[in-house]
Amino acid sequence: MITQMRSGVTVLTGRDLFRFSIFCVRTMAIRLFEEKDHAQLYSKYRPTYPDSVYETIMRFYGHGKEDAGDYTLAVDVGCGNGQSSFPLVKHFSRVIGCDVSKEQIKSAVKHEKLTYTVCSGENLSFLQDGSVDLLTIAQALHWLDRETFFKEVIRVLKPGGVFAGYGYGNNILNNEDANNIVKKFYSFTLGKYWDKQRSHIDNMYMDIKLPFHEQQRIEDERVSIRRTMPVDAYIGYVSTWSAWQSLLRAIPGSTELGKVQEGLKEIYMDREMSIYWPGFLLLGRR
Repeated sequence: MITQMRSGVTVLTGRDLFRFSIFCVRTMAIRLFEEKDHAQLYSKYRPTYPDSVYETIMRFYGHGKEDAGDYTLAVDVGCGNGQSSFPLVKHFSRVIGCDVSKEQIKSAVKHEKLTYTVCSGENLSFLQDGSVDLLTIAQALHWLDRETFFKEVIRVLKPGGVFAGYGYGNNILNNEDANNIVKKFYSFTLGKYWDKQRSHIDNMYMDIKLPFHEQQRIEDERVSIRRTMPVDAYIGYVSTWSAWQSLLRAIPGSTELGKVQEGLKEIYMDREMSIYWPGFLLLGRR
């Protein structure tokens, strides 16, 4: 039963109640990315993807593509500050980045071939049916109602158009003691503050299915990220984690991240940290 009427009030039950509860949880989590301070932290500290990610996407995309008209429009959903949108401008005549966060869009990278719009991934009504050559989404697919999202993806992609969903798993440091400090913070300090959808990142989207007959999963160095940085910069990155932002809302002024910083500085002192983010890429053709 979908709904019941009680004293003139519509009450959700069954699957509708479940989907509404999931929507509420996701909405609260996504709202974190809309705040100005979080958007600025995100822009400053989030790791950028290597060129090899986009080369791999374009290699899959390019099979059977010979006409210049096949490289007309790319759309990047959940574009954030545009770091995943900008690399597409050298391949397509026009690129559109869309995100739910106005603050992220305000700080997005600019280019004459790149435009932005504020929207949710589940509602791409600004796009015509069969108008998109490539649709990408980086580190955001787990936030969406995927059933609704993929219906929109299939609607807007041209026949033969390509979907690319990609991201990275939990980072690995080049020191076992440092890794243990971060793992404890991730699992125990932040444990209850992670949204349930975070599990998709933990398992690197292994349980997310694509609705395409032709598809491919890639999980290797081509789509992974390696960086070196000072401890303070790494702590800046950790401060962008949604669970840390949620903890700060619950416990303003928490010093837990400062403890992590102190522990890492005892290990690395003035040396830079080496960090590895294992990457994954899901590709599908309409």
